[in-house]
Amino acid sequence: MQAYQAYQAYQFEHDVPATHRVAFELPANSPVGSAKIIVLFPDSTPSTEIVKPRFANMAEFASWLSTQPPTGRTAEEIDQYIREERDSWE
Repeated sequence: MQAYQAYQAYQFEHDVPATHRVAFELPANSPVGSAKIIVLFPDSTPSTEIVKPRFANMAEFASWLSTQPPTGRTAEEIDQYIREERDSWE
């Protein structure tokens, strides 16, 4: 079983100037020491076409499905979600 490290995340909105230098101050209660900095830029080339995978048979689907990342939910959690969705239909 793989152990996962928990992180605290902070999100900031900031304009990147032509100098490409960014400085910011963290909240006073943020921990000190080693940190990972994450910068996310919006996708500048949005796709208007959604490509849906097509499968000739269940074997192709099973092969594709095995390449997808896990959701982190248990089978019981997924079954509960499905029950709640079905109950909402009535």
